[in-house]
Amino acid sequence: MMNESERAALAALRFNWAPVPDDVWRPLPFHVDGLHPTVVREVLDGVADARASTGGSPIGLVLQGQRGSGKTHLLGWTRKQVQEQGGYFFLVGLLDAAGFWDSVLAAMLDGLSRPVPGSDETQLVVLLRRLSAMVGAPRTARRAVMGEKTLTRPALDAFIEGLGEFDRHVARASQETARALALSASDDVAHRDLAENYFISGEESEPGERHAWGMRRAPRHAQQIVQDLSWLLALTGPSVIAIDQVDTLIAQSALQDDPQLPRTALVDPEQALMLARIAEGLMSLRQVTRRTLTVVACIPTSWTIIKTSAADTVSDRFRLAPQLVKINDDDLGRAIIEKRFAVRYQEIGFTPPYPSWPVLPQAFAAAGDFTPRQLLIEIDKHIRTCIADDEVRELDHLGEPPATEPRAPRPAVVPVPVAEFDRLDARFAELRKNADVTAPLDRASEDAMVPPLLTAGLTAWIVERGDGGEAFSVDPPPSTNPPLHGGLRLTLNEHNEDQLHWFFRAISDGHHGVAALSRLRKACMAAGLDQRVAKRRLFLLRNGQWSGKKTLEAVAAFEAAGGRTLPFEAEDLRVLSALQIMLAEETIDLQSWLAERRPAHGLALLQQALSDVSEPAPEATPSEPLPMAEGSEPAFTIGYGYDSGTPARLPLEALRKHTTIFAGSGSGKTVLIRRIVEECALQGVSAIVLDPNNDLARLGEAWPEAPSSWRPGDEVQAADYLANTDVVVWTPRRASGRPLSFQPLPDFRSVRDDPDEFNEAVEAAVASLAPRAMVAGRAVKAHLGLAVLRKAVEHYGRRGGTRLKGLIDTLAGLPDGIIDLDGADKIGLSLAQTLTAAMVNDPLFGGDGTPMDPGMLLTPAPGKRARVSVISLVGLPSDDVRQSFVNQLQMALFAWIKKNPAGDRPLLGLLIMDEAQTFAPSGAMTACTQSTLALAAQARKYGLGLIFATQSPKGLHNRIPGNAATQLYGLLNSPIQIEAAREMARAKGGDVPDISRLTVGEFYLAAEGAAPQKIRTPLSLTNHPRSPLTVEQVLHIAGAHHAVPD
Repeated sequence: MMNESERAALAALRFNWAPVPDDVWRPLPFHVDGLHPTVVREVLDGVADARASTGGSPIGLVLQGQRGSGKTHLLGWTRKQVQEQGGYFFLVGLLDAAGFWDSVLAAMLDGLSRPVPGSDETQLVVLLRRLSAMVGAPRTARRAVMGEKTLTRPALDAFIEGLGEFDRHVARASQETARALALSASDDVAHRDLAENYFISGEESEPGERHAWGMRRAPRHAQQIVQDLSWLLALTGPSVIAIDQVDTLIAQSALQDDPQLPRTALVDPEQALMLARIAEGLMSLRQVTRRTLTVVACIPTSWTIIKTSAADTVSDRFRLAPQLVKINDDDLGRAIIEKRFAVRYQEIGFTPPYPSWPVLPQAFAAAGDFTPRQLLIEIDKHIRTCIADDEVRELDHLGEPPATEPRAPRPAVVPVPVAEFDRLDARFAELRKNADVTAPLDRASEDAMVPPLLTAGLTAWIVERGDGGEAFSVDPPPSTNPPLHGGLRLTLNEHNEDQLHWFFRAISDGHHGVAALSRLRKACMAAGLDQRVAKRRLFLLRNGQWSGKKTLEAVAAFEAAGGRTLPFEAEDLRVLSALQIMLAEETIDLQSWLAERRPAHGLALLQQALSDVSEPAPEATPSEPLPMAEGSEPAFTIGYGYDSGTPARLPLEALRKHTTIFAGSGSGKTVLIRRIVEECALQGVSAIVLDPNNDLARLGEAWPEAPSSWRPGDEVQAADYLANTDVVVWTPRRASGRPLSFQPLPDFRSVRDDPDEFNEAVEAAVASLAPRAMVAGRAVKAHLGLAVLRKAVEHYGRRGGTRLKGLIDTLAGLPDGIIDLDGADKIGLSLAQTLTAAMVNDPLFGGDGTPMDPGMLLTPAPGKRARVSVISLVGLPSDDVRQSFVNQLQMALFAWIKKNPAGDRPLLGLLIMDEAQTFAPSGAMTACTQSTLALAAQARKYGLGLIFATQSPKGLHNRIPGNAATQLYGLLNSPIQIEAAREMARAKGGDVPDISRLTVGEFYLAAEGAAPQKIRTPLSLTNHPRSPLTVEQVLHIAGAHHAVPD
């Protein structure tokens, strides 16, 4: 057993062996000279060339190396070298090729706000101080420009005048950017907001505000500002612009798996365009900048893809440094470990028996065969095992380096006495109670206070997941002027650095107008937010409403791209504050306490933002069956284990958290949909089924004879289903079938005797009619029209009217005394004409057919257990018409479930949407995208389950699978769709490697809290021929149900 001193020493050996980009800004206490000497010389030569240059930039440098070889550490060392030589360093996180120059500009502004190690000054202050000293402006002007005194227009003019005398060409080209830099260094918030708006290339928020500081009104583009900054920087010293983690962006290309493909093999124009933009940006960066060394750090495959997929000349602008590989020196490997151990041991005052304790010197005999990260992981695993076993065992042999990059070892969890848990509980409660929940929401302090709070919450969230958190990492705190306040990333593929990102940015309610707008735009740019890329998600934290026309437009674009605004609740702030302090205290038992108490998983903020991340599955044992519904909880068998044949049971309640099915033609997707509907109907759950392909209308038809592939009990179940399920096929806009129509007027006769219910019915009808009658605006004309419409509806309703045509007649001949308003008759006639036109343009609106009522669609006929309403889309000829119909259906359904929630039932009903990518695509918004997303986000609260099926997972809006707890993966053939499905499976904690080789009825089931498992799905209980129905057959089946009660 270890003594307390040894236990504390080993606990102090915390390895950060997977550096994230911002590590390059921190001091390098663990640096060991001698690693990669040839590459080091290449970097020093490049910096020397930039320093010696009088204008142009030297040829760029590519640092190649596999994951863990030390690229990021080398960039940190490069930062130190260039700053010690009087230069500047900037780190570009390239997440969006289309916004290359925006990314470079954001990186330069972020870098300028970073402090120079060993100094209290930021790179911006250093730049302004050096420029001020060079230009010979009056001392008061220099101090004002540096932010030491109040900045005035005369002081700024004097600085620019001196700059012109020093270098007229630079001053003429870059004076506006120089003025904006001085404004950004000011203590005045208004000055900084004006500079922020300039740097995001925004329009003036107030006319003439830029002119007041000697700047033109027209925005300056990002590439121009980058050039300005570089020219100003070059007056005082060299710069290095490093582009790290570019592999994450490259990994989005389907060419990653085959970098040798010729350019003619590019099949996706968007991927080709992305690669071309990266190459063009890298080439142009050298031309635009001065005295600047561009360094690209990437894995070898990424650089090969850029060269083979983009312009030939890109390789002429960069030289390749020797590839970073293994340590290649056993003594150097030991020195790396001893340096780290020495720093940690010194911090706690521990004197080890020998420098590398508990790793014996002879263990390093093979250290040269490891990469730095592999060596750190190997030794970290040994130390964690010692802690877990409470025993010091000296390591005398390292073994062989792994063939692939190992995952992080599971952190050691040691038994914690009850008294210590009680102490941590009390400490947490005390910190929560005393937390400051006001300052983080203040606009003056959010940039300083929110990042460490988010870092603490995300760090605790990862720790709480145990093994399930091993692929996650937290972005470290940003600069003092951050575009983002925090981030979480999930590594999907360690070979090509493919990752999922969740970004966070708080925008205080105190920020309005240009201040809020600039922060919103900077956050979107830094996150690389793009509705076509599901791997990057951005969440804005704000409690108040957005205001201002331009800001509201920007928010709408942000939401259309998949962004979300979340409240920053006081309770979350209390928990985050407590976690921040407790993590800083670093008690040895905190990890076990977090794993047990899981406070971060209770944060409302993370519950919403990370709702698409499944809970880690419990550790499996060889005898553990597939997911099973426990106890008497209503459930059904969705399939059988591929190898074991064990039933895979799915609780009904799991369906209210939604389901996605990703499978193509020939996969058995339609049969799977049918069986789910049938199994739910057997347990009394009704369903609305959208049928776009005419292959679901036979849900009420028996097989001609029992299929041979039925399992025992299926024949009995089929008979039960057919006898007790009310299957009705609806055909909107096809009178010869069973038409549906949307009637905006409720049944007034049933509520006439209850004043409150009647008034509520009137308001609901008016709300439905107002947009169609064109009186939903704020203009005076709309205001008057709404008043006439309301009174007409009230009058018509009191007489028991229910049909829209009757209301139109009432409006056209407005009875006397309905409303005392000049011109009411004329207004009523106009409303009648507008509503008539709406009926002509949309035959479903108030037309013939059964009025569409969600309650009717989900309520079985007397004597039946459940109703299955199949809505055939044969009468809706185009996607636009179908999307409009589905939008109206979903809005009515949403309103109905709010009034009729599931209560204590596990599942209220189902809405099944096949070809879901047509209704909620990942690209442009459709008429029903918003209502689909609203249902996906909120229907579970009321008990309605949604099932989305598609053969195009990449074409489906990313918030659909993000809100689906259960996912099924079947046969897919397109490489792009296969990769999209595999990414989703990895996010669930597993993979579907053979998805392109699955046969009919073979699926992977990823239930909530479990990784994907291969199953065989059963045949449907109802007839499913090979060919879909014809239109005539659909109409015949629908017409046969006319006798079914409404």
